[in-house]
Amino acid sequence: MLDIETKERSWVLRCKSDALSVQFDQSGKSILCGLRNGSISTVDTRQKQIRGAHNYSTISMPSSVCCLVSLEHWDQYFLASSMDGSIRLYDHRLTHRGPVQSYEGNVNSHTRIDLGVDPSEKVVMSGGEDCYLRLWNIKSGEMLFKERFMDTVPSAVCWPKSGGDACYWQDHCSGAWLGSYEGIFYMDWL
Repeated sequence: MLDIETKERSWVLRCKSDALSVQFDQSGKSILCGLRNGSISTVDTRQKQIRGAHNYSTISMPSSVCCLVSLEHWDQYFLASSMDGSIRLYDHRLTHRGPVQSYEGNVNSHTRIDLGVDPSEKVVMSGGEDCYLRLWNIKSGEMLFKERFMDTVPSAVCWPKSGGDACYWQDHCSGAWLGSYEGIFYMDWL
């Protein structure tokens, strides 16, 4: 991290792997770093960095970490996906115990694919290299939906934030937007 006003470095996380995903937690006090080597490092930005010291925690996924999403309502939880298709839910307080929940059935071997979370944080969505879109219940891990409606990987996912002025088009407030090489799609369900 760089202090823009003083131009001084306040944090440097040196690692021998590319950072593929970087995400603040909901408190804004910790940063999650998803690395190509499968590591997820958590840096507490409130702690002063001690030169040469390893003062961050790390957990591992089976493959390169391509997406991290901090949950807003469950502020201690975050989702992580890796390039082998694994999608997992972690609790910051219990990372040493492994994932709290896993979501089975996603297909990926080498593509950076986003995770989407609905505004109520009940559903997680991801595309797969098999061009299927999948939705899971965040709490139970049960797959709720699996459908192929495009011929390219749905790799980008965006769900509008709930309430307020975030909904610009009244007809498109509850669904999700998906992006692929083929185009941008809107998906809604009742």
